[in-house]
Amino acid sequence: MTGRPEHRLLAACLSLAGLLLTSAGLANDSVMEVPIADAGSGQPLQDCLLKAFNAANDDATVGAIRAQCAESEAPEQVNSFRVGPADGRTAVDERIIKEDAVMDRDFILTAHQPNYLLATYNSNVNQAPYQDPLGSDEPLNNGEVKFQISIKAPIFRNPFGWKSNLFFGYTSTSWWQLANSNVSNPFRETNYEPEVFLRSTEQFNALGLKFSGWDLGFNHESNGSSGDLSRSWNRAMASTVIDLNDVAVRLRAWYRLPEDADSDDNPQMYRYMGYGDLLGVWAPSRNTYTLMYRPGTQGGAVEVTWSRPISKIWRIYAQYWNGYGESLIDYNYRTERIGIGFALSDYLER
Repeated sequence: MTGRPEHRLLAACLSLAGLLLTSAGLANDSVMEVPIADAGSGQPLQDCLLKAFNAANDDATVGAIRAQCAESEAPEQVNSFRVGPADGRTAVDERIIKEDAVMDRDFILTAHQPNYLLATYNSNVNQAPYQDPLGSDEPLNNGEVKFQISIKAPIFRNPFGWKSNLFFGYTSTSWWQLANSNVSNPFRETNYEPEVFLRSTEQFNALGLKFSGWDLGFNHESNGSSGDLSRSWNRAMASTVIDLNDVAVRLRAWYRLPEDADSDDNPQMYRYMGYGDLLGVWAPSRNTYTLMYRPGTQGGAVEVTWSRPISKIWRIYAQYWNGYGESLIDYNYRTERIGIGFALSDYLER
């Protein structure tokens, strides 16, 4: 293949995106409809009836239960494309309702963090870790494909008898030198992030604000490499969401579980990755904007994204990153990256 690396990267990304779009079309939209549940199919009503019958007392009649479920399901005439505001529901409310409607079905996976595929340009590539393994002083291109897959599944429903679920979540994020044929088009870095967390969606008010529940859990993240390229850490994490109608603000904090100095792949990580982050999500109409800020004592990071649906499955997605720790291999290295591509999901969608 001839031409500049950036041109080869763009062509490769367009080809890959076309393949994914074709595959999605062949799937006849069934993938995205599973976690959202088209109410026209009648399945949510059946689920409601089953739950109501199991919970009903001896005095309840079949007619009363049917009427109750029919009334509760009537406003939920939704499809897999978009749910608009109804009955004063906020963007956070809508995501909770859609996920809860399918949670008791078999083999259910729902989106955790955003799922996307991007063609990106990094103005400041971290060459140092790869000079020896790849045998070159500057083996890496500025252009990369970046993609993220993030899902979760319920382990236990309402384990403590109140509005909560225990989840297993998994996220992997990859940075792929797709157009770099000089070093065999390697995956420069992939971060694997399994986690187990308890999520409560019980709303509460504090300081004059509405909070839409909280998360508490354990998170492991590593890049699966060995030797000098190995990076990993374990964290205890807690978060809550402030619900402001079209705007949501997630407050998240973590504590890194200590490691022996001899086995620590990321010394002094707190200087760059800090002890938490702040995520703001604004979802007016069909657009979703996010702003993430993660402070560190020596350097932090900012990420800005925008997405908008272009079909029943796909959203156009743009991302800008500036700061330390975009990936584990770059935890103490500042990068600036911009990318555009497609997403299957975002934090909030209206």
